[in-house]
Amino acid sequence: MAPKTPQWRGLADQIARDIAVGASGYRPGDQLPQIRDLVAQGKGSKTTVLAAYKALEAEGLVSMVRGHGTKVRQRPPHQIRRHQERYVWEKRLALRPDEVRRTNGVVDKDTGLAHDQIETHATFRAIPADADLAERFGVEAGTLMLHRQYWHSAGDDPTALSLIDSYLVHEVAARNPDLLDSAKEPWPGGTHHQLSTIGLEIDRIDDGVRTRLATQAEARKLGIPTGSAVLLLDKTSVSTEGDVVEYSHVVLPGERTELRYSVPLERWTP
Repeated sequence: MAPKTPQWRGLADQIARDIAVGASGYRPGDQLPQIRDLVAQGKGSKTTVLAAYKALEAEGLVSMVRGHGTKVRQRPPHQIRRHQERYVWEKRLALRPDEVRRTNGVVDKDTGLAHDQIETHATFRAIPADADLAERFGVEAGTLMLHRQYWHSAGDDPTALSLIDSYLVHEVAARNPDLLDSAKEPWPGGTHHQLSTIGLEIDRIDDGVRTRLATQAEARKLGIPTGSAVLLLDKTSVSTEGDVVEYSHVVLPGERTELRYSVPLERWTP
């Protein structure tokens, strides 16, 4: 005989089904009933209802905020990152006319949203290179770096689609003072076009992808439950001269990010 489903699990599953079909007013952003109200309706004890809500929160369906109750989570857009196609497309974009570059970007390409639905948030500062950055760029530790922090959101939803820390050698970026100014973001044509203004062309991009659990700060910014998995993308851009010219560390929400690759292979000689 199969074990009986615990009452809290049954309640959680019922609410999850209602959220999936938008029943009972359970749509993104809607407030769920207070625990005491469900208890009064005979859905279970306070402990049962609380366990159901906590299970739904762990599954990413609701968010519980002390003093503000429980709400159905907004679902930011799913991102599909086809990196081989993405990087080729972005490099080609850098050579397009200004009016084309201003109405296109890789974030809208990944999410399928219109360009004017994407909000770009950027903060720039100068920092000394630590040992890791110095090794990546082949410079002395302490070399001044331009640290650029980016995040993007969709429309009025403040949830970050990803968290990006980008680094350039400050002396190199300063060849064009506009590259030091965060007010110039979003830059039409992205990093490829930025680097082209100082005579640099990216020859290849090396990616490294790994996973870990989100920190509390990351989870809050990305709008995911604490303890959720995130994808960590280390992206290194190498110039045609063989120098590392930009490095980005990207944090992506695992639950709504998909990486797709199509890798052409050499054919065997008959």
